[in-house]
Amino acid sequence: MEVNRRRTVQLAGASLSSIVLAGCLSAADPESGDDSDDSGDTDGSDPTGEPGDRNRDLPRFDDPPYEITEPECAEAKDRDPLWLCENMMTEPSVEFDQVETSSAIFADEGLRVDEQQGDDQYYATFLTEAGDRDRLHDGASGSAVKLIEKTNFDTEAVLVAQTGWGSGSETPHLKRIEGVNDGIHAFGCYRRPCIVTSDQTVRTVVSRFARPASLDRSMVSLTVDPETRVNIGVRDW
Repeated sequence: MEVNRRRTVQLAGASLSSIVLAGCLSAADPESGDDSDDSGDTDGSDPTGEPGDRNRDLPRFDDPPYEITEPECAEAKDRDPLWLCENMMTEPSVEFDQVETSSAIFADEGLRVDEQQGDDQYYATFLTEAGDRDRLHDGASGSAVKLIEKTNFDTEAVLVAQTGWGSGSETPHLKRIEGVNDGIHAFGCYRRPCIVTSDQTVRTVVSRFARPASLDRSMVSLTVDPETRVNIGVRDW
């Protein structure tokens, strides 16, 4: 199955990897329009509206910086499962491909169902060289793995973000990937359909993008409900 730009593929599967919480939470926050916080920092964007040239520290959890209205589920087929992303900015963004899956892909890292430690666990990392394919477990398969296998690591990198625990039908989805100082800031949300499965598993999004000069300071910000955004620092493995 070919994966087109920003097209997502949902898969079902089992979870295998190990729990690690992401660390650094520093990155630009161009989604926010509030430049009057107590720290004196701006929203991360310069006055011309270009991508942010200044970094700021974001808390693990904050409020989504845009309006969210939850649609009714009277007719499940009429509700966009990406309603949490509906009013999220789409630009500026680098081009990227993504695959969503409820399968774990790593051998010795990430989140692991048999070692759950609370309901809210998050992990994010980069794959930046061909040897990083060895980090996948032997049984990993499907569109997410194919996307990684077809990556040209000379010019591209792969972001893997995982969340736990919950329905495999509520996978993370990315809306844009923005270049910031020394890295990227990916923005997205949970896919929230009206009808969900009752399993409790790790949820994963794998995204391939054109690599910048540096990925030292990078973050993933996911809107997980109408009142909550989680900011996940991308871990150096």
